[in-house]
Amino acid sequence: MEKVVVAMSGGIDSAVTAYLFIKGKRAVEGVFFILFDEPPNIELAKKTADFLRIKLHIEDLREDFKRYVINPFFERYKKGLTPNPCILCNKYIKFPALKRIADKVSADFFSTGHYARVLKKNDKCFLLKGIDKKKDQSYFLYGINRLFLNQLLLPLGEYTKQQVKEIAQQAQIPSKVAEESAEVCFLKDKRYYEILKPASYGPIIEASTGKIIGQHGGIHLFTIGQRKRLGISSPYPLYVVKIEPAINAVYVDSKEKAFMKEFYVNQLNWLVEPETNSFTCDVKIRYAMNPEKAFVIIIDKDRVRVTFDEPQFAPTPGQSAVFYNDEVVLGGGIITETVQGF
Repeated sequence: MEKVVVAMSGGIDSAVTAYLFIKGKRAVEGVFFILFDEPPNIELAKKTADFLRIKLHIEDLREDFKRYVINPFFERYKKGLTPNPCILCNKYIKFPALKRIADKVSADFFSTGHYARVLKKNDKCFLLKGIDKKKDQSYFLYGINRLFLNQLLLPLGEYTKQQVKEIAQQAQIPSKVAEESAEVCFLKDKRYYEILKPASYGPIIEASTGKIIGQHGGIHLFTIGQRKRLGISSPYPLYVVKIEPAINAVYVDSKEKAFMKEFYVNQLNWLVEPETNSFTCDVKIRYAMNPEKAFVIIIDKDRVRVTFDEPQFAPTPGQSAVFYNDEVVLGGGIITETVQGF
C-alpha cells in the first residue's frame, strides 16, 4: 500500500486531502508544523487525525520559520519592499520539511491542501493551476524545488472549494473552514506596521511635479498601489507609485501613474527550464489577478526583464512574478525594479 504524508493544519482543506487518500486506499500519516508560538488549530488537527484514524506527527519548526520567513519579512519592509511570506514558507519551510518527513517514515508521496495540480507526463512533472479559478493557489508554489514534484500529490486541484466543503460535511470531518484572509498568520490580529519600530521620517513627493507635499513616518508603512494612510489632502485620489529607499522618499500620484508595463525579476526558480532566451507567456504579479500576456527576456541565470502587452496596476518590488504557459507554471521570481516614466 502506498503511503502519503499530509500537512495537516486543522483546516478543512488539509483534512479533506487526507480523507481522499484514505478513500483511495492509501496509507496516510499527518504532520502539524509549529511555526510560531501559540499556533492556532493544533488541537483541531489532533482531533481530525483521531477522527481519520491516522498518526499525526508534530514538528517544531519555529527556529527555521523565524530565520527564513519572519525575520526576512520585517527586514524587507524596512527596505521599502513588500514581501510574500507564504511563498517563503513554502519554499524554505513546509515543502523541505514534508520531503524530509516522508523520507523518514518511508512514504512514497507527500501532500498539502493547496488548490493546484501536479501532472506527470513522459517521465516529467509539471505544476498546474487548480480547476477552481477563484481558489487556484499555484502562484504560491512556484518557488518549490522542482524535484519535489516527483513525490508531490495535490488532490484538491481537481475540486472546487464548494465541492471540498460538501465532502467534509458529508464525511462529518471535525475541521473548520479557514477564514479567507490576506492577513499574515504569524501576526495574528496585528498589522505588520504595528510591530515594526518607528523609522525615520521622510518626504512624500508628487511624482509628476517633483514637489514635496507631505511627510511620512517610515517607508515600511507603504506599498506600491496603496491609497490609504497617506494623510494628505488632494484634489484627486493619491496612490503610492514609487518608494525610493536611497533617499527615504515615497512618491505618490494619480492612479494611472501606478500602471506600468516593464519590470525586472530576480531570485528565479524554474519549474520548467526555458528553451530560449526570450519568450511570451502569461504573468501574474499578485495572487488575486488574472494572468496577463507579457514578453520575458532572460538577462542572465538569475535575472529577467518582463514587459506586459498592456500596463498593469502596481508591479511591486518584493512581490513575486509568476510565469505561466496556459495552465502550466513555468516558474517565477521576485520583482526587484520597475521601469517608470518619472
